[in-house]
Amino acid sequence: MEDKRTKQELLEQIEQQNLFIQKLEQQLHQVSQSSEKDLEHRLAITINNIPLAILNTDRHGYITAANPAFLKIFDKQSNELIDRQNIKFFEPFQKTDLQQRITQLIDHLTEFDIELPFPETKKDAFFRCRGLCIKSRISESLSFLIIIGDVSKRKLTEHELIKALQKAEESDKLKTAFLASMSHEIRTPMNHIIGFTEFMKDLSLPAYEREEYADIIFDSGQILLRLIDDIIDIAKIESGQMQLHISVFALNEVLFSVFKSFNDMRDRKGKGHINFLLSIPETEAALFMKTDAVRLQQIFYNLIDNAFKFTESGSISIGYTFEKDNVSFFIQDSGTGIPEEQQEHIFKRFRQLDYGLTKKYGGTGLGLAIVKGLIDLLEGQIQVLSEPEKGTRFTFQIPGLIAQSTTRQSKAIPVTPLTNWSNYTILIVEDERTNYNLLMIMLRPSKVKIIWAKNGKEAIDLMEENKAIIDLVLMDIRLPLINGYDATKAIKRINAAVPVIAQTAYAMDIEIQTAMESGCDGYITKPIERNLLIETIASHLPPK
Repeated sequence: MEDKRTKQELLEQIEQQNLFIQKLEQQLHQVSQSSEKDLEHRLAITINNIPLAILNTDRHGYITAANPAFLKIFDKQSNELIDRQNIKFFEPFQKTDLQQRITQLIDHLTEFDIELPFPETKKDAFFRCRGLCIKSRISESLSFLIIIGDVSKRKLTEHELIKALQKAEESDKLKTAFLASMSHEIRTPMNHIIGFTEFMKDLSLPAYEREEYADIIFDSGQILLRLIDDIIDIAKIESGQMQLHISVFALNEVLFSVFKSFNDMRDRKGKGHINFLLSIPETEAALFMKTDAVRLQQIFYNLIDNAFKFTESGSISIGYTFEKDNVSFFIQDSGTGIPEEQQEHIFKRFRQLDYGLTKKYGGTGLGLAIVKGLIDLLEGQIQVLSEPEKGTRFTFQIPGLIAQSTTRQSKAIPVTPLTNWSNYTILIVEDERTNYNLLMIMLRPSKVKIIWAKNGKEAIDLMEENKAIIDLVLMDIRLPLINGYDATKAIKRINAAVPVIAQTAYAMDIEIQTAMESGCDGYITKPIERNLLIETIASHLPPK
């Protein structure tokens, strides 16, 4: 009897324990569900405030949640997507690599992390996209999380860095090619000058050979001078030191001068067979412009020189058209032409179409860059129309006040003045004996008396001793002891009336201005042309 009672009590205890365990399991399940919901709630708040576009899908790909950032990026409402849209068929993703990755994620659980553009969202937008599988630790459920972040700024920065690197590498290659070309362009005429000067020492040479060699030396010197001028001009343009000198001038006279210069040198360039034409509007009145005549000539010189360089046969024509007070200049040739893809580069410095060891054409690639720089400085515009093997036409416009005179103006022909200066005395201030000898030889036919000072201090002393007889001073600028600027100031204090003409290798506008501010009355740059020297001196010598 006691055994039955003990057994019954034991069964009741077991039943009570089972009820307690069931009750505990229910409580644990409720706590677990509450914790999971609380976790989901917290997660939802976090996701909704993250700037990344985030969406969640069920096992089959239907969107179950999308945060505000996602809705904003793709301009959608939540009621359009939640439980309605399968992400595999989401329109903005169609025909993109992202659609394929999403399909693989849902069908084969293949996670991904890629970057790609979305043309349908906004221009130049670039996104990083990640796809993740989410498995619940509590249940067997499976869902997918897709995260999309805008990385456009980073991509833009990367792109700009790559472009900057490519530009730097290209610039380095261009400079290397330019220096190689520059070395070639300098050494070639120097080879002519040194080589033929050596031949000139041979006293047995016939006169005609001496004359031929002298012409070669002179032409090579002109090439070197042009090269130096180009380098100085491009430096002045890029540094903003190029100054304009605006004046009113007869346009036809400027073009006649340019045309005559190139017409005379065609044979020396081996281009005498090319027809060279000047085309100007027929009018009884002369046309005047108000701009910088020297820079206008320089533009024409560079464009015409370029035309002759690339034209082997046919013709070259220059001129202008005039309509409704607007002047449009042109240079047209029948040369090799310029491919369309190269036309945007021809005005950049150091650019040539044929850099390399097999170059057919010479030059440093600065000519057209100088043209563009000068036209920009004059607030003008230039256009190019070209086709390979059919020639090139450059047209440019420079704003300038236009006026018409009632009579046609004739071109004044400069005449070298008679130079019998036997009753004059000139003080030459020059530290280099070779330069002094050159000036002395240039002035020898004039029979002028010459006093030589080898430095600035000696020039001041000689001026003090001979102030009654010195009629003009030729002043070098870079001198020992006292420079030419200070020497000029001292000489002007001794005799303010004596003309001082600077003769120097300094050719920058700022240096010319400094010389004038120091008291110089004129300025001649080296290398000195004899006719220009004589004309400049004649214009400043006091009458006797």
